Amino acid sequence: MEEKLPLLITMGDPNGVGPEICLKLVSKKMNVNRPVAIVGDIRILQKAASLLKIRKPIISVSQPEEVAKASRRGIVVLESGVVFSEKERPGKISKKAGEASIGWVKAAVEWCLAKRASAVVTAPLCKEAVEKTVPGFQGHTEYIGEMCGDPEPVLCLVHGDWVIAHISTHVSLLEACARVKQERIVKAGMLLHSFLCRYKQMKNPLIGVSGLNPHAGEGGLFGREEITEIVPAIKTLTKKKIKAKGPFPADVLFPQLRSGLFDGALAMYHDQGHVVTKTLLFNLGKKRKTEGVNTTLGLPVLRTSVDHGTGFDIAWKGIADEQSLRDALELADLLQREEP
Repeated sequence: MEEKLPLLITMGDPNGVGPEICLKLVSKKMNVNRPVAIVGDIRILQKAASLLKIRKPIISVSQPEEVAKASRRGIVVLESGVVFSEKERPGKISKKAGEASIGWVKAAVEWCLAKRASAVVTAPLCKEAVEKTVPGFQGHTEYIGEMCGDPEPVLCLVHGDWVIAHISTHVSLLEACARVKQERIVKAGMLLHSFLCRYKQMKNPLIGVSGLNPHAGEGGLFGREEITEIVPAIKTLTKKKIKAKGPFPADVLFPQLRSGLFDGALAMYHDQGHVVTKTLLFNLGKKRKTEGVNTTLGLPVLRTSVDHGTGFDIAWKGIADEQSLRDALELADLLQREEP
């Protein structure tokens, strides 16, 4: 029987929680049907394994085709030629760390584009560190989008039945408001529809659309974007046989989504969708539990990610929770269930 293509987890910033959560995940039973490898620096991972008292062998390979066989013997590190040349400095922003972490992402995406790997699962990197060598860097979503020929892909948060796609991502609030345009809303709605059909295996999912302004504009009293951009976009989606309703006030839509009245939702900007998602899924007290997945819609490469940052405040203490990374890995495997 031919082996399935591997899932590649990029290690993230060496000074953050990435190495720890990667190792915590792959050292335990994974509920996936594909071989898995970490794309990163074996020296850093060996040091993190010592910190976590992980005894499994760590095996280095240089080609994706070697992952399946090596994974039967231990934890696989797929080395891309990108090396982190510094000593780890927990919680510190480092140009070298940024350069290495985005280098691992680039390599993993290239392997996927070449059909040598199935999907990329990204651990968190530091945008400020990456920006030191990639000017204008905004995040994984935009970077991978540019590699794939779409500089404005759609970010989507996923946890079980909770699915929210976003009209804009890593831009200022002023710029986010300016990006609420019919064309962008229609694009995001179509991609969300396709994702829901694939993810939930539904034929005709129902999408709830948020307004931009308080009370969804209250008939133009608090802003006119709902009238001039959002309503026309919903009408266009309806003409395309996509079930979309709204715009609803955000504080009405998201409780409805949680209650199962919609199969997915469109948020108009980053924090509108992220704040409610993380409030529901994160516990940052003593237990430090994080859940949920960030995925990118509409690209030829499937990318899923943790829905949290580098955790510089707890890095290299052995306490970072790997559940969000586990969720991301399992979602990637689920979405690729029909693929080689």
